[in-house]
Amino acid sequence: MNRQENAITPVHRFSSSNDIHFHFVTITQENFEVPDIEHRHGYWTVFFFLDGKGKHLIDFKRVAIRSGSIHIVLPGQVHALDGGKNFFAYALMFTEDFFLMRDETTKLLMRLFRFMDIGEAVAFDLTKTEKGFFTSLLKLIQLENEGKSANKGAVLLDLLSVFISKCSSALPFHEQNFTGEDSLLYIQLRHAVEKNFRRTHSVKEFASILHVSNKQLNDLCRKYTDRSALEFIHARIIVEAKRLLLFSEKPIKEIAYTLNFTDAAHFSNFFRQKSGFTPLEFRESNLLH
Repeated sequence: MNRQENAITPVHRFSSSNDIHFHFVTITQENFEVPDIEHRHGYWTVFFFLDGKGKHLIDFKRVAIRSGSIHIVLPGQVHALDGGKNFFAYALMFTEDFFLMRDETTKLLMRLFRFMDIGEAVAFDLTKTEKGFFTSLLKLIQLENEGKSANKGAVLLDLLSVFISKCSSALPFHEQNFTGEDSLLYIQLRHAVEKNFRRTHSVKEFASILHVSNKQLNDLCRKYTDRSALEFIHARIIVEAKRLLLFSEKPIKEIAYTLNFTDAAHFSNFFRQKSGFTPLEFRESNLLH
């Protein structure tokens, strides 16, 4: 494990000069450092592995890399690739804002949000026929990305929507009806929690930020996450606590203060209640081996 001294793993972001906020990358043994160093993205990354084997760390799980597998790394998740011989993959990188430009793509992306805050590894294997379809689709995306058409961004979003839609059909979702107003409010909630969870753990304060009542916030969370608003906030805190415990050398007391707990004992009790481990037990559990 490549822990950063007293710091969480680095976060990679797009340059603000990129108007489209979309990248297509080919990964091979020649252009990729193996093993990768644990890091996080401020954007979505979808990996399509065509050849080679290896392991892919996604938050708290090591997922097998196989020919014809797709792995989705969500913003904020810690990940690192460790590919073996003849490693070859494509990676699609895009900002959340890019995919949320349209109502229909907003609803599509929301199907993946349930995996966002619980450290779930979104990974699955394709059949031979599916692999052929995705390979052809990625070739179209690559060609469009390399082109200079005036509507390049719109076409890339169309193609990416097809890609994500096909990925969604391979994951164990139960259908939900997303209304436009609710969808936007849920996205605003996620952004508010992401921005403020280190500062406040209060349902009342998040409701105030979004200009809704506590009841409306609870109803929204139960509709989309099957959790209360407080459980939703706590889940985000626990994921960050786990990342700090496993991927940094921060002392537990410092982690407690970073996450706005009054003292280490309060944090330890909270963590044990939610995870079944004390912070020290979790840090020493060797879950990544």
